[in-house]
Amino acid sequence: MRRAAILVLAGCTPLAAVVDPPLAQLSRWESAGPAEIAAEPVSCSPGHAACPRLHMLRAEACMSIAMASRAPGAACPALRGNLPCAADSYAAARALTPNPAFAAGEAQARLCLAELLPPAEAVREAALAASAAMAAGAPILAARAALIAARPGAGTEPQRCAAAQAGLRLAPAGSREAADIALRIATIPDCGATP
Repeated sequence: MRRAAILVLAGCTPLAAVVDPPLAQLSRWESAGPAEIAAEPVSCSPGHAACPRLHMLRAEACMSIAMASRAPGAACPALRGNLPCAADSYAAARALTPNPAFAAGEAQARLCLAELLPPAEAVREAALAASAAMAAGAPILAARAALIAARPGAGTEPQRCAAAQAGLRLAPAGSREAADIALRIATIPDCGATP
């Protein structure tokens, strides 16, 4: 790997690509734009030191492209676009190097993706978002995931109630999320106004 780094630094990128493809990819991406990075899958062998950075760079590229298409003031884009790429890339980076920033990025990408899915499919993304949110130390994102899991059509009424009540426990008192979850609880029969 040391020799490959010297070759890249010396301008022998084609040779470095043969000797150490992940390092060559990292070198290419240092001067690439988000669209170029998002279009190229990560090429990494298990345990390679460049893998976490490659996945993180791809996650950020995909997320920046996805978020660039948002309407003014919107938290999420109106189309899936690069959201699956961002979510999967943040998850891959997080699997290799536990990092709250990677987990928060994954949670946000999955929350936006869940917003665009039918309720039954959104539940899966919301569960993954909640897990990532808790790994990030961001319970408010987990509360937002619970709100998605409590939507009509997202499960049985007891499942939706349990999701909403769990989300209410995570949402900061007085927050918009707490108010939205309390309203959702009130619409679910036999759920009650509070957990």
